[in-house]
Amino acid sequence: MEPIKVKEFISEIDGELINGSLETKIDEVSIDSRTIDKGALFFAIKGERFDGHNFINDALAAGAIGVVIEINEISEYSIDSNILVIKVEDTSKALQDLAKYYRSLFDIPVIGVTGSTGKTTTKDLIASVLEVKFKTLKTEGNYNNEFGLPLTLFRLDSSYEVVVVELAMRGLGEIEYLCQIAQPEIGVITNVGVTHLETLGSQENIARAKSELVMSLPPEGKALLNGDDDYIRMMANKAEAEIVYYGCGNDNDLEAIKIENLGADGLSFIVNQQSRKFEVRLPLPGEYNVYNSLAAIGVGLELGLSIDELKSGLAQPNLTKMRGDITELDSGITIINDAYNANPTSMEAGLNLLVNIGNKKGRLIAVLGDMLELGSIAEIAHRRIAKIVVDNNIDYLLTVGELSALIGEEAKQLGLAEEYVFSYSTNQEIIDQLLQLVDTSDTILLKGSRGMKLEEIEEALLEG
Repeated sequence: MEPIKVKEFISEIDGELINGSLETKIDEVSIDSRTIDKGALFFAIKGERFDGHNFINDALAAGAIGVVIEINEISEYSIDSNILVIKVEDTSKALQDLAKYYRSLFDIPVIGVTGSTGKTTTKDLIASVLEVKFKTLKTEGNYNNEFGLPLTLFRLDSSYEVVVVELAMRGLGEIEYLCQIAQPEIGVITNVGVTHLETLGSQENIARAKSELVMSLPPEGKALLNGDDDYIRMMANKAEAEIVYYGCGNDNDLEAIKIENLGADGLSFIVNQQSRKFEVRLPLPGEYNVYNSLAAIGVGLELGLSIDELKSGLAQPNLTKMRGDITELDSGITIINDAYNANPTSMEAGLNLLVNIGNKKGRLIAVLGDMLELGSIAEIAHRRIAKIVVDNNIDYLLTVGELSALIGEEAKQLGLAEEYVFSYSTNQEIIDQLLQLVDTSDTILLKGSRGMKLEEIEEALLEG
């Protein structure tokens, strides 16, 4: 973060100086007293399960240069005369207002990425491509919401040349608000699925929420849209920015043709762009990554990268963990850790990945956890996964959680023998079963929503 004086931003956050000096310089912002660095400004955020005001003394003891609070009474805290104290009406809004102001200080391209599935991998591939030519800041981990986005933007300094941010969504208006903070010039929408159906009620509402990114782009901006998704196609009339469609259909501006699945070695395909064609090799398995790559190629072309630079970036992608990570153990067992999150679309893609890279000499083992936030379609969505399991001749199905137990129940009804189906309520039970079950050359898929923490299973398998 570039240093900024309090007097430069206090009006931007509607703040009132209670203690300290307007000349104080801020070069770091934190909302977590456990990880705060010396000299940082601590925002006392009030959350559903915690109140940052209870940790002000901890932040100060760790060396915070000041605090942003919602209360007038500061006598109970260890406030010295040199400690900065700013009072605001809402610390969460103040954090976001500061991020919006701070982002406005930088005249560099910002790319916003959203979608029901694939947005994290797409964000990572875009950043990998752009990093070939530009110093690139990107969203790390799950820093993609109203708190994570500001913290990402505060990492900006004058050395960066481009920013790629992931935009998460739980309800209508959220992406619009995040766009007000990040001010993207280029927007990418990967697809519209049924994630968050519990809160939004219909796929049409999910599409409406995602379209807020397109609507937020400036007229001189660019929207890269998955042209094979009918819901996304309908967003075009909401955009002032120029539209670029990508996909596998021949009515796209960027079209992937002659796709070749190379198993664990990844993919190859030809990109057909107007009058030119070029081949791409991607060291990532799973044909869904063709779409993610096309989005990255589109952004790279928009920012002036050559075809050789695009290929170089895609050849060495730097991806977020647990997004289809493949680990081969000394025993010959292969683990696919795709446990970062799950919905019906990504669950099917994960199972296809299991089949595509599974050792022909070994067995295919699917370990599936609950898909959360599906609302009224939760039961039918889980039961539909069973047909994919059976149709793909998965050898063993292990489920953890009440909802995923429906996958096992349905799979048995569809003909998968009972002795090949195991349903449990805890990860430890899955671990115990796998340790008895797995053998040399088996391939194991771990796939479930973030709340299921299926990475615990991989950790146990790696240990022993």
